[in-house]
Amino acid sequence: MAVSDRPGKSRIVVFGGTFDPIHNGHIAIARCLRDELSADIVLMVPAGQPWLREGPPLASAQDRLQMVALATEGEDRIEVSDVDVVRQGTTYSLDTIRDLSNIYSPHSEFILAVGADAASTLHRWHRHEELLEECTIAIVERPGALAETRPTPPPWTITIRGPMINVSSSEIRRLYADGELTAAEDRVPPMTHRFIIENRLYRCIPQKQ
Repeated sequence: MAVSDRPGKSRIVVFGGTFDPIHNGHIAIARCLRDELSADIVLMVPAGQPWLREGPPLASAQDRLQMVALATEGEDRIEVSDVDVVRQGTTYSLDTIRDLSNIYSPHSEFILAVGADAASTLHRWHRHEELLEECTIAIVERPGALAETRPTPPPWTITIRGPMINVSSSEIRRLYADGELTAAEDRVPPMTHRFIIENRLYRCIPQKQ
């Protein structure tokens, strides 16, 4: 359904993550969500204190928020939200959706984008039954995933195929830590790369001349 066919109702796609750091793959997914779901806006929401994570992010919440803000600057209908950073305590998706509902129109339709791996653990999420009452889940499949290895998605979800970009935040952190700045620069938005260099995140060191 096109945006113009939903009078008075905005479709807001919520794309949360640690974004430690945000990279070109994240931006490609956000654009895919915007276009495939006919979204009025895609909100990229950096987690404050993610609970389903083995260790804390290396970059601070404020630095990650700033990196996403820089990466989304100039993007059409893709923005950053600080809702999970300003809230105290652990980040839960139910709180995110409810806080955004208070910020945006009560007539807004919320779609929460999650990866296929995260969707498989949805039953472990904090008060997941309530979450499913407040938003639709959009499962972003990994490119090239074999059909026979994918479980049948629940009927209350939307499934879309993610873009073919093979990059990870952990790999990028390693590149910055090792001083491989040229390789790292190819994987992150330009303004984000500059921010990482200027603030010496991820133990960033200059390349040898």
